[in-house]
Amino acid sequence: MTLLPFRPFGGFRPFRRERKTCPAPCRKRLGIGIFLLALLFVLSLSAAAGAEEFSFTKGLFVKEVKGFGMYTEEETSRFEKGSKVTIYLEVDGFQLIKQENDYKLSMSLDLHVKDDKGNTGIEQAGVVTADLLVKSLIHDFFFTVNIDLAELPPGKYTLSFIATDNTNGKKTSQDMDIEIYPSDTAKPSGDGSKETVSPDVPKN
Repeated sequence: MTLLPFRPFGGFRPFRRERKTCPAPCRKRLGIGIFLLALLFVLSLSAAAGAEEFSFTKGLFVKEVKGFGMYTEEETSRFEKGSKVTIYLEVDGFQLIKQENDYKLSMSLDLHVKDDKGNTGIEQAGVVTADLLVKSLIHDFFFTVNIDLAELPPGKYTLSFIATDNTNGKKTSQDMDIEIYPSDTAKPSGDGSKETVSPDVPKN
């Protein structure tokens, strides 16, 4: 019987690991690739962090509105009974739906009026509705609301606006405090002219 030379199982052969090096241009390209990957990762995190939730960004009493961010603000939130006030509201973070070459926006605005004790006296749905098709993506939108104060007695109130993004059902609210003071009345004086007087206000 002839004995064959012994070999390790699997034909194992000792080997020396060879260290491969990347030339300078290769290392440079590799460094740029890692930098770009890190930069894209940071940008994606920034975009995610910067994604706005559906919310009001502004609510103001104004004298006039000419467009988005173009308004003349009132100096006060106190108005005479019977006045007509204009309110400017900005919202952000709403959703648009792609429709062929356009984008569809659908929002509505409700109004609740509360007295100084928090009781809701007026609820009005759909004071403003917006169903629009726009050609480009937009990120800001504004409502203009005109309110006649003739029906409200003098006092302090909170105007609570509730906006609904009809695309996804999300809601957001904006409260604005307002005070209505009695309007002056005129009555004839003894010499036939008119003098302006204020109505009697009950004392506490």
